[in-house]
Amino acid sequence: MLLDGESVKSCTVLAAQADGHSVTTIEGLADGESMHPVQRAFQEKHGLQCGFCTPGMVMASVSLLRENPNPTDAEVRSGRRGQHLPLHRLPQHRGVGARRGGADHGGCRMIPAAFTYRRAGSVDDALALLAEHGEDAKLLAGGHSLLPLMKLRLAVPEVVVDLGGLPDLSYVEDRGDTVAIGAMTRHHDLATSELLGREVPLLAHAAGTIGDPQVRHRGTIGGSLVHGDPASDLPAVALALDAVLVVRGPAGSREVPATEFFKDFFETAVEPGELLTEIRIAKRGGQGWDFQKFTRRAIDWAIVGVAVAGDAVALVNMGPKPMRASAVEAALAAGASPAEAAEHAAEGTSPPDEHNAGAAYRQHLAKVLVRRALENARTR
Repeated sequence: MLLDGESVKSCTVLAAQADGHSVTTIEGLADGESMHPVQRAFQEKHGLQCGFCTPGMVMASVSLLRENPNPTDAEVRSGRRGQHLPLHRLPQHRGVGARRGGADHGGCRMIPAAFTYRRAGSVDDALALLAEHGEDAKLLAGGHSLLPLMKLRLAVPEVVVDLGGLPDLSYVEDRGDTVAIGAMTRHHDLATSELLGREVPLLAHAAGTIGDPQVRHRGTIGGSLVHGDPASDLPAVALALDAVLVVRGPAGSREVPATEFFKDFFETAVEPGELLTEIRIAKRGGQGWDFQKFTRRAIDWAIVGVAVAGDAVALVNMGPKPMRASAVEAALAAGASPAEAAEHAAEGTSPPDEHNAGAAYRQHLAKVLVRRALENARTR
């Protein structure tokens, strides 16, 4: 569907989140008895599939054309991608179910357990709600991690606190030597920010490769970082850029370097009762950078990814948490060439060994991608 004219995945948007916004479904495109031009084009060019896929493709196409009336073939392909949740990697998917209303492995139940929805009116309001409900509350940012888990009953919060109504946490600001980014800033806004494109191009570029336009229209940088997924792109980017993350709680705000933020598998430095409010990154004008990732399909999570900023190198999906490639960085500091340094990319890693790719394959791939990223960074 379209939310305020932008394509989103209706399965990851709560009805309450759409309150006060313009909602357009496939039925609303037609003008009386006449089909929308995109609908007509799909019909005439035999672009129809099932009753689930076709509406999504039509709505994604309408949104793409509104934003870019003359897209290239590559932009059209990118604009109609979808991304799936990697349930096999989630710790909640490894046990017998969740604490309340556990997953129904014998059927296909896809309705969340009952919960109370609260929309925070301010950061202080959000913190008060967390303090009131404790471990029974979950914060909702973009929703692309939490809501699918709730539908499968792998996450069953009693209370969902929606941060979507906090415009004060959505910004990209120039603060002299640094760029400050609000935690609720969407991937789409990162990718299209002129300030980031000029001063922190690595972040802008990487954000533009996440998922598809529907994901980028809802997903937020704060949600991605706090989720702490080692296969996610932005945690590695934050590490390579030596970002500083501002966390706020009952005792006030504190700054956490990205190198200390990711603690373990899906665990970060954000404590119960706290929330991430801002990301600060030093300007990188003139510094070489590159971002590489290898996926089975364009829509998938990275088998391996690499973020390079100068001589800082971070890896995607090469361990239980987002990580720097310390051995590569040490080799570069000792005067090694990009090709020589890349041979150390697998050192200190423990990549997953599962059906998408084996550990040995990922370690070889890391060497290849690190070499490419370092060589590309030297040309920027």
